[in-house]
Amino acid sequence: MKAWRKCLRTSSFGYFFCFVVAWSFFPFTSWATARSATVQGTVESGGRRLAGYRVSLYGSFVDHRPRWMLLGSDLSNESGHFQLTYSIPKELLEDEEPVLFLEAEHGPVMLASAIGVGTKVPAHVVVNERTTVATANAFAQFVHSQRIEGNSYGMVNAVSMAANLADPVSGEVGIVLASTPNGAETSTLPTFNSLANVVASCVEDDSNCAKLFTAATPPGEPAPTQMLQAMANIVKNPSYPGYDNDADDPIFTLSQVAGTNQPALIHRPTSWLLFLKITGGFYSAQDRANLMNGPGNFAIDKKGFVWVDTNYVPEPPDVFACAGRRLLEFYPWGEPVPGTPFLGGGLSGAGYGITLDPEGNVWVGNFGFEDPPCAFLPQAAPKNAVSEFRPDGSPISPAQGYTDGGISWPQGTVSDRQGNIWVGNCGNDTVTEFPSGDPSRPVNIALGPTPTPGKPQIKPFGLSIDLKGNVWITNPGNSTVSLISPQGKLLKTLPSTYQGKTVLTHPVGNAADIEGNIWVANSDLVSTPCPGPTRQGSATNPSITMYQMDKREPAPGSPFTGGGLTIPWGIAVDGDDMVWVFNFGNFVPLNAPTGIPTGISRFCGADTRKCPRGMHTGQPISPSTGYQSDAFARITGGQIDPSGNIWMTSNWKIDVNPFLNPGGNSIVIAIGAAGPVNTPLIGPPVPFK
Repeated sequence: MKAWRKCLRTSSFGYFFCFVVAWSFFPFTSWATARSATVQGTVESGGRRLAGYRVSLYGSFVDHRPRWMLLGSDLSNESGHFQLTYSIPKELLEDEEPVLFLEAEHGPVMLASAIGVGTKVPAHVVVNERTTVATANAFAQFVHSQRIEGNSYGMVNAVSMAANLADPVSGEVGIVLASTPNGAETSTLPTFNSLANVVASCVEDDSNCAKLFTAATPPGEPAPTQMLQAMANIVKNPSYPGYDNDADDPIFTLSQVAGTNQPALIHRPTSWLLFLKITGGFYSAQDRANLMNGPGNFAIDKKGFVWVDTNYVPEPPDVFACAGRRLLEFYPWGEPVPGTPFLGGGLSGAGYGITLDPEGNVWVGNFGFEDPPCAFLPQAAPKNAVSEFRPDGSPISPAQGYTDGGISWPQGTVSDRQGNIWVGNCGNDTVTEFPSGDPSRPVNIALGPTPTPGKPQIKPFGLSIDLKGNVWITNPGNSTVSLISPQGKLLKTLPSTYQGKTVLTHPVGNAADIEGNIWVANSDLVSTPCPGPTRQGSATNPSITMYQMDKREPAPGSPFTGGGLTIPWGIAVDGDDMVWVFNFGNFVPLNAPTGIPTGISRFCGADTRKCPRGMHTGQPISPSTGYQSDAFARITGGQIDPSGNIWMTSNWKIDVNPFLNPGGNSIVIAIGAAGPVNTPLIGPPVPFK
């Protein structure tokens, strides 16, 4: 197994897929490794074998034309069994190995399963309602009617993500979804089972297929003609507009027809998205053996591997937690990469600041997060360093990190496309630039009048880069946004009001869109935990603001509200130019239980072509609740990978005591929800369909 993992990390895409999957992926009985291979299995639904289904094996290529190739087919017999032999031309395998899919069709019904890559497939598979839901979710952004096509990284990674949901060998729920910290502990498994019951209802009665196709038709778009497209449409439009209660939700109604898969939902969800919770193992209890505590933000590399920084060292929930000194890396389907956690390099309570440079090195801003008692201990966290790591996780920066250039309580840390590293210093109202990533030539740029030592007024936090290489900085301390040129000149400070209207209220995260416009998350609360005055807001008017790159002015209609915004913190723009906002959650007094799930919010972006028909820039797509899940804690950061998965931090607990280990111990993945992004994200996002 280690050999396969090493192969996956180091090989190129001509040979790259060495097929390891999350946590003991398939219980293979044998492997078909020749140029010609045989795959056999059964077609099932509701535990019943299905006869007379045309089972087709397709290969999805990236560089070959045609990209979607029929490799073999068979008809399932009276016991639902099929067997087909296929071969892939040698010249094609020398260039790339296709992702393989089985599709079983009978009338309007289509069941599907992603079974592997090239000739590396299990000897026996099951195609059923569970594998169909898993495939539709993991490949949602790549489903085009019967065809499934997309970028190499996103497609291959999605094979393993689908296996997290359903095991293609047995057709049962995948071990990751079925087990802690998922399983009975969140609503994700019941949501998955309800979707599987929707598919099963269609198998039972063709009239239910017609109802599904109608329900899964986005406004102004053609109706799907087969089940896989319908289920993928539900992922891309998870809270279908136009119905207000359970009785009027056709998806929920269909899920009640065939109750084979249990446990299932008994109430309509705020969305049909599947939120997979990841702690680094099959556990949820918080203790010193955990992998993470207080994940802060993400950086995703070219192949979709995910880097995570952490606020705190792992501790039990009733013990104060000192500064985290770990950098984590995950496979694109959520399994920790061997060697994780990575240590050294000056890591010290990292916060929101993490980025990848054009060479693939990881940079982390060490804010020095720690519970208050830790400040009186010998291991009190330094708050004056930036760390750098190689792509293999080994530290480049020294044991104390890079400390030159006025680094002070650093938060947002980003690279531009020239490899310059920019760091927002929350502790002294400045930004530090490492030109070409060289820490020996730092440049410190003041964002305002020199503050009294230890009492910053501006508190720079989020940083993002526009298409011209300008750096935009959110300042929650005084509700402004600063703009710095690529040459390091302070160009402008954008005030909290525009034409008499308040447009910035304690802004935190920011993100560029495809056109280079900048979107800002207005928390209406956060003054950030760095030193200085705490001008905390009321959290009653959360919003987002779009700044036009060239005009450097708010877009008409800004700020935008609704969509379930509750202390918006992080923000990201996907490959469809949709805006996703990550909410820290409802504001409540200390230790007052809330029990209210956190949600994420989705808005129509500047390019409205992929928005639901008739929607305009800044209009919320998510419902007034947001897309909620009990898999979440309080979210600070989120990023989008080449498969269209959204990775989100569970940074703080919902019912939090900030003095006793407030950190959450998990991250959450919204599977297939967003337009894929060509990672790493350096500057504005690049679509990656």
